[in-house]
Amino acid sequence: MKKYSTGSLTAAQKAAQDDLYSKCPRYDYLIIGTGMSALSFASLMANSGKKVCMLEAHDSPGGMAHTFKMGDYHFCAQVHYIWGCAPGGRIYEFVKRIGLQDDLKFNLLDPDGYDRVVLPDGKAVLIPNGFNRLATNIEAAYPGQGEKVKRFTSILQKLRKELRIIPDRKIKWWEFLTKSYRVPTLLRYLNKTTQQVFDECGLSKEAQAVLIADAGDMMAPPEDLSILAYCGLFSGYNSGAYYPAKHFKYFVSRLAKFITSHEGCHIYYETPVSHIDIQDGKVASVKTADGKTFTADNYICNMDPQKASHIIGRQHFPSGYSKKLDYKYSPSGMMIYLGLKDLDLKALGFGRFNTWHLDQWDMNQMWKDQAKGDFSKPWIFISTPSLNTDDRGTTPPGGQIMEVATYMEYAVLKELKEKDYAAYSREKQRIADMLLDIVEKKYVPDLRKHIVVKAIGTPSTHEDFCAAPFGNAYGSYLTPAQVGLKRLKAGTPFSNLWWCNASSGFAGIHGTISTGMDLYMQLSGDRFFDTSKAPTDDELIAAIRADKGSSSPADLINGQHP
Repeated sequence: MKKYSTGSLTAAQKAAQDDLYSKCPRYDYLIIGTGMSALSFASLMANSGKKVCMLEAHDSPGGMAHTFKMGDYHFCAQVHYIWGCAPGGRIYEFVKRIGLQDDLKFNLLDPDGYDRVVLPDGKAVLIPNGFNRLATNIEAAYPGQGEKVKRFTSILQKLRKELRIIPDRKIKWWEFLTKSYRVPTLLRYLNKTTQQVFDECGLSKEAQAVLIADAGDMMAPPEDLSILAYCGLFSGYNSGAYYPAKHFKYFVSRLAKFITSHEGCHIYYETPVSHIDIQDGKVASVKTADGKTFTADNYICNMDPQKASHIIGRQHFPSGYSKKLDYKYSPSGMMIYLGLKDLDLKALGFGRFNTWHLDQWDMNQMWKDQAKGDFSKPWIFISTPSLNTDDRGTTPPGGQIMEVATYMEYAVLKELKEKDYAAYSREKQRIADMLLDIVEKKYVPDLRKHIVVKAIGTPSTHEDFCAAPFGNAYGSYLTPAQVGLKRLKAGTPFSNLWWCNASSGFAGIHGTISTGMDLYMQLSGDRFFDTSKAPTDDELIAAIRADKGSSSPADLINGQHP
């Protein structure tokens, strides 16, 4: 596996970039980074006729959603499924706005169980679309918990409804006084953790384990995780979990191609930013490590804000604002990417869903154990993206992909990597083998006999390839203090610079694309999406259920049947 995020550009490609630069074009928007929020923002601006330039330190676009190749297999670095892809949803309306709705299509994961949770007692509980069905599934496995689950999900539903009426702009002071009565649930739970709400609802350890098995989707245990962050993701997937019909590989590359297909719009790869020049309270230019200087009317920073602030110089930030940049980062994890052959994963019980495996009930305790490097009783995430679509664009004939992940702290392997790379490689292999032993014992007998390609990513890998400080997975840690009103917004102290990333908006594909959409609408005035007018969760779930067996909302986009 490559040790670095650059090196793929040929001499001819570098020369072409140098030639483009020699023409000294000036841009409407200069964007630092090509993560998903940047790609969505740039796509919308390019579509509106603006000239945009993107500077990417990596040799490919997408940030955490970029795809890398090993042998004949292509692996998406960090992303496995998304929501908001049915007509009326944010992702769908984004691709529709740029005219790619017939090209960028999505497959609905199994509505009866887009996630499968396998628990320490051996029971498996499916997470379906629809909270009533979820309560039924948990009640069937653990009698007496169904009503408590309904109490918990009713809180989520109230939060979702109240969040729909919050304007996607800065709230005026008087609105807190005149409109707060409309969001009583939001005000009550604004500073609550998910664990506090679990306890309030009297959920058993078993029900809690089912509901928080997907902690890796938010990279936080329930005692730290904001209930608002949990509500956003869990309720989002509840209304439909999707996978790109041509994989994330095509989804990301198509957006990049769309941007550069517009006159005056360019992407420079292997071009890290080394300096951001501030003059008279605004950005004057951006300099790159290879000596280039770029100018534009406006600047968008997809780079982590905390990291970017040091490139700008903290002396340029007012002391009050500077405190906003001292957020705590989310943790990260270990990813094992497997290219398989001569193996029928469907025959082994896999399908259009993900698997969350737990070896102990208490996710908080698991988090503490794994933070110290103890992986003897881990939680494991298993994804089989090659089963989510019939498109074979990421595997050779007869090949399959399996990805196995778990939580890991940055410090567990970073020091060893710096001191002795060979020892680091051995240790990450040892930990990976512990996880694969579980997969082989519980799910795929003789798994190792079918492995053609294997790559192991650690938090320091994510730092190297995605420029993520400390290998963080989701930007700022999703605690109540960092999710509420104090969360960093797009605006900066500089009149022509805006943040556009997971920490200034929200993480994940849905969160980052939404962040790019919102900034575009704010700066352009083209408010093509209105959350308050979008289909409700109940409407989306009803559509899924009504069409099951014929065509789902995703299949209406695809023109395919499930």
